[in-house]
Amino acid sequence: MHIYLRSITKDDTELIVKWRNSPKVSSHCLNKKPITKESHLAFFEKNVVPGYYQQYIVECVDEQCGVASYPIATVYLKDIDRVNRRCELCIFTSDDVEWNTESQAIAIKQLLRKAFDELYIHKVYSYVFYKYIDEADLLKMAGFSTEAILKNEAVDENGSYEDIVRFSIVNNND
Repeated sequence: MHIYLRSITKDDTELIVKWRNSPKVSSHCLNKKPITKESHLAFFEKNVVPGYYQQYIVECVDEQCGVASYPIATVYLKDIDRVNRRCELCIFTSDDVEWNTESQAIAIKQLLRKAFDELYIHKVYSYVFYKYIDEADLLKMAGFSTEAILKNEAVDENGSYEDIVRFSIVNNND
């Protein structure tokens, strides 16, 4: 499987809104409030344009022809703190068949390379609902380790408080 990350543009708004409002995605988010085209565009101008977020579309290369690609998900670095050189890594789950453990692992590794090699980030962290073992395993495969378990930290899709695990990875080439 060959994938690559490209920076999002305003033209990706409909895809972002569709993916983010999917119950499969929103159930994994700390903020479950649906987004609109307008709210995404406002977010884009406020956070992506000035560089507080580095958001990418995960493109899968068509294996048949090798020159065409199509979007399968989005991943991003948020709350980029250039003073302390840290940020949060986030991924959207997706209903796309190609957005599986293999492509997610590749996307996370590519995103970490961007964080460490392009943004000179020292520490990347990520939050996962405790119950989503597969997401935790994916982060561990990428080199993250458990940093803390935050008890009763966020509300799940049923309105119950859930534990959140904070994972982190440090750039050892610093």
